Amino acid sequence: MARPNTTAHASAPSISEGLQARAEQDLLGLISSAAGILASADNCAQGVDGALRLIGERGEWPTAIWWGVNEHTRAVTPLATYPQESSTTAAPQARTLPTWLNELPVWIGQLQLDELASASDDSWVPPSPAIVLPIRSTERLCAVLTLATHSASAPAPERMAALAALGTVIGLAFGQASALERLRDSEQRSTSTLALAAIGIAHVEDSGQFLYVNPRLCQMLGYSERELLALTVRQVSHEDDATLSDEMRDKLRRGEIESFKLEKRYVRKDGAPIWVSLTVAARRDRIGRRMYDVSIVEDITARKQAEERVQYLATHDALTGLPNRALFWQLVALAIESAKRRDCKVAVLYIDLDRFKIINDSLGHDAGDVLLREMASRFRECLRGSDVLARLGGDEFVVLLPEVHGQAQVALVARLLLSAALRPVQIYAQECRVTASIGICMHPYEGQEDQDVMKHADLAMYHAKEQGKNTYEFYSADAHTRSASRILIETQLRHALERNEFALHYQAKVQVDTDVITGVEALLRWTNPSLGAIPPVQFIPVAEATGLILPIGRWVLRTACEQNACWLRAGLPPVRMCVNLSMLQLEDKGLINDLRAVLRESGLPPHLLELELTESMIMHNAERAVRVLTDIKALGIRLAIDDFGTGYSSLAQLKRFPVDTLKVDRSFIRDLPRDPDDRAIAEAIIAMGKTLSLTIVAEGVETPEQKAFLREKACDEMQGFYFSTPVPAEQFAALLGQQHRPAPSE
Repeated sequence: MARPNTTAHASAPSISEGLQARAEQDLLGLISSAAGILASADNCAQGVDGALRLIGERGEWPTAIWWGVNEHTRAVTPLATYPQESSTTAAPQARTLPTWLNELPVWIGQLQLDELASASDDSWVPPSPAIVLPIRSTERLCAVLTLATHSASAPAPERMAALAALGTVIGLAFGQASALERLRDSEQRSTSTLALAAIGIAHVEDSGQFLYVNPRLCQMLGYSERELLALTVRQVSHEDDATLSDEMRDKLRRGEIESFKLEKRYVRKDGAPIWVSLTVAARRDRIGRRMYDVSIVEDITARKQAEERVQYLATHDALTGLPNRALFWQLVALAIESAKRRDCKVAVLYIDLDRFKIINDSLGHDAGDVLLREMASRFRECLRGSDVLARLGGDEFVVLLPEVHGQAQVALVARLLLSAALRPVQIYAQECRVTASIGICMHPYEGQEDQDVMKHADLAMYHAKEQGKNTYEFYSADAHTRSASRILIETQLRHALERNEFALHYQAKVQVDTDVITGVEALLRWTNPSLGAIPPVQFIPVAEATGLILPIGRWVLRTACEQNACWLRAGLPPVRMCVNLSMLQLEDKGLINDLRAVLRESGLPPHLLELELTESMIMHNAERAVRVLTDIKALGIRLAIDDFGTGYSSLAQLKRFPVDTLKVDRSFIRDLPRDPDDRAIAEAIIAMGKTLSLTIVAEGVETPEQKAFLREKACDEMQGFYFSTPVPAEQFAALLGQQHRPAPSE
């Protein structure tokens, strides 16, 4: 049988934090009211009817059904409904409780219902769509509450957690109501029956001295019977609650009331506080004279903890323990009001972890959780006691700095946060590194409303990412305009593939001493009908940040290989097609299969394909990179390190990787005739690369002087405007057809 879905997927952030907070408060009120009805009812049946009516009148669940569960046979029987005319024929008495129902609430959708209804066993099939809420009393499943719902999708995890607390509280209250029923019966039996009661019972005289205590109350408070009889109610009460019942006891003694109920804290002998629910009534003789008070004591610590947990989940992030979005926004609003009175500013810093998705996807979600908790701990250490750190979800954090006086003060905090994020993190014996991009919004800011501060900090964070990440940016009107442009690019980019807006241009790689074309690099170009031609420096970072680089990269790889195979079939000289890989592509588990499929479908010989990676990509997770690159080499494909010299690796480290080619970054080629440092670096890279038997390619060659230097230092190949700019496939074919030479070796 298919198991119902008990795990809700991560929900998107609430559209309105205020409405979400109001909904959580309403649910807390419902929990308290339902428990109160059950606890104060004359009998359990009356309490259940009242609680169902309260739940039904809330309007969120059109039908509520209380199903009794036989402790021994696990038979499920409908006992009460709201509204009372609701049909309960869905579960005949012969049906038994299914094995998939445990301590947690379950959402049953139409699909699950169909699967359950088609099963051949005798298990109970609940209504659908509905939430099935187990009701447990003293560790025993005593009932099941089904709440019909209009929604076709599962509630969010936070909602299910709050409903679990509702089931816990109702179960405890139901247990209390049941215990009180038993107490009424037990008062008519012998003293030995009182001693066996599952709740605390005490007889108390006017002075507060205990006259009688049953074993359960002794156990609850950790005293022996003799010890407890020597104490007063005030002595076992929490100091903050010691006088809480005085007024009600005075009314009871004067005969103004027959009984009263309240909740307070007692203190155990070991000093631990416990929450109790007290029901106190006067015991009178046959002629009505008051003899002593009878106190019924129920330990409700678990219920109180459940209520506190509901409140905590409504305002805090479960993973890190930090305030969540709803609570953070409340604190921002308070800080803004305080700043207005004190004539100072507040600052909000929006933090996004760069490259978190790569670690989360490659090492697993558990590793991602470890990283997030570590970042939360580090960020806390950078802040003052009055500052607030919150987690908005995913890899996004936000900081509130109340009462600041200028950008310099805020910039110092931002730099501390960046430094904290940059330190390596050990996760499962692997050293991982992330950086952070921080957007900052100061308030007040000219023309800025109070509610804009979070949005503007978010926009500034995106601008920081566009500046190369691992940096911070303050919000400005100019940054707002650029961020709006980025959003427009992202929107159009999502449809660029299906609209055939991409094209490849090709730039030749030639031998330095012969000018013979030996290879070609495929370069992506995008022209959008609305935006025109967008430079790669603008749209490639957006594609990487959104994950669109994966389908786009597959298109580039397939198109480039098919084009090279087409040139071969046309009788043109063979060249190596160079295609750039992104970090996300290298981390993609389907990369090897994609490469096999492209080579098979295009018919291109593997040695005529060369993949280019940056040194920072392979050094990020060196152990995994070695495995992946070895698998690529096994296919016969060549490998090149692009932009060499700009990262943090060395040629000694490169010996670990099965690469064939080093491309000297254009920044070292640009000033070769004038800059002795660039000449020394370029010469050293060429010389050491030769010792590793690597092909050395110089990028960005534009002048005869640059070419002459490279020829003198025995550089193998060059690429740049000196020979050819990137051109469409037809122009490159014409350029290639002008020369004849042997094919590149395998």
